[in-house]
Amino acid sequence: MRERTVTADSHSRNTALYILFRFIRMETLSASALTLYNIAMNKSLILLCLVAASSILFYLQGLSGRDRPVSHPGHPVKLPLPEITEIAGTVKEGETLYDIFSNHGLDMKSLYGITRASRDVHDLVRLRPNRSYLITILRFADGEDSGVWNLRYSIDDFHYLKVVKETGGYRAERLEVPYRRSLSLITGSIEDNLISSIGDDREHLMIAYRLAEIFEFDIDFVSELREGDSYRLLVEELWLDGVFKGYGDIVAAEFVNNGKVYEAYRFEVDGRADYYDRQGYSLRKALLRAPLRFRYISSGFSYRRKHPILNIHRPHLGVDYAAPAGTPVSSAGNGTVRYAGWKGQYGKTVIIRHPNGYETYYGHLSRIRKGIRRGRKVTQGEIIGYVGSTGLSTGPHLDYRVKRNGRFINPLRMRLPRSRPVPKRLAGEFSAHVERLRAELSTLARGSGDRAVIR
Repeated sequence: MRERTVTADSHSRNTALYILFRFIRMETLSASALTLYNIAMNKSLILLCLVAASSILFYLQGLSGRDRPVSHPGHPVKLPLPEITEIAGTVKEGETLYDIFSNHGLDMKSLYGITRASRDVHDLVRLRPNRSYLITILRFADGEDSGVWNLRYSIDDFHYLKVVKETGGYRAERLEVPYRRSLSLITGSIEDNLISSIGDDREHLMIAYRLAEIFEFDIDFVSELREGDSYRLLVEELWLDGVFKGYGDIVAAEFVNNGKVYEAYRFEVDGRADYYDRQGYSLRKALLRAPLRFRYISSGFSYRRKHPILNIHRPHLGVDYAAPAGTPVSSAGNGTVRYAGWKGQYGKTVIIRHPNGYETYYGHLSRIRKGIRRGRKVTQGEIIGYVGSTGLSTGPHLDYRVKRNGRFINPLRMRLPRSRPVPKRLAGEFSAHVERLRAELSTLARGSGDRAVIR
């Protein structure tokens, strides 16, 4: 029994030692596995960091636009500034662009390129006297790309031509003069005639002409003006760099003729500006009383007039408007040219057929404008010829006649319907526009001394 006991204790001790050994070995293996796991994780983290760093470096290189810095010596290259020369002047009588280039020793190749580029924008073959121009020239030290780089030419008081050198040639465009516009009031009364009342300098002369054109369908400014007639005009003033450059459009006008008040307000419909009365009816009528700017009426409409050359009495079924030879003659209304050429004692003549049975005759012209021929469509105000004394005539004048349904009528007494009124869709806008202009007229008439600036 004892021996068994001893053996049993020994076995128990051995079992305990074995279990302890296995536990220690497992702990050792677990520690090794953990160490290997940590090492693997550290390597993965390091690899991930390297990949991220490479990506950031590649992105930054992409932003710089090159893989490595430029190593060219002397970069960047310093270029010498070109010499800039400006030639400014006004066109002399009979002067051409070729003359201007030749007088200043400019490159004729540039002249050819400029005239060719501007041909469809504004023809520079014929320059108008007293119009200004500015030519800019660049000259490099090595002579490369030197020549005319920019040309500006004043087409009229409101537009200029700009021609700029570009790669492969020149580019031309027609631009508006960037005036600052303000409103001012012009008032006066008639003592002798409209021009002497407003002023005979260039700017006020243009205002007088524009005013006469606005009311030409209602007032004959040659025969119907009365002493004491008065007017109030709201006119645009044009300013450039703080300098007054002249007058622009008449935006509102009141004219009292023989006690009757006439009103006109400038308003734009579908991109076209015209004048309307306070109710929105157009001041323009189907035909003009006088299709030119004339000095006086040398002979009126009559069924029995003594002819100044033939010395016999016979009908004169038109009105003779005396004017200098070469004065432009316009179409009295929209229509189609029925005849253009020589017509016996009437000389060079144009006949235009209009709607509603009307025809107009223009006789004794010095010349007929190029392109005016049978079948040509014309619009009211379009130039069709020039005052002359062809045919049986004692001096330069226009013999203007109007026929209605085959019978000649007196142009000075004919009654014609007006053109289209302001469309109904714009009636509210027009009413507000008229009230604003009337308020401006009243404010300036009270002598506030301020000018209303047009934004």
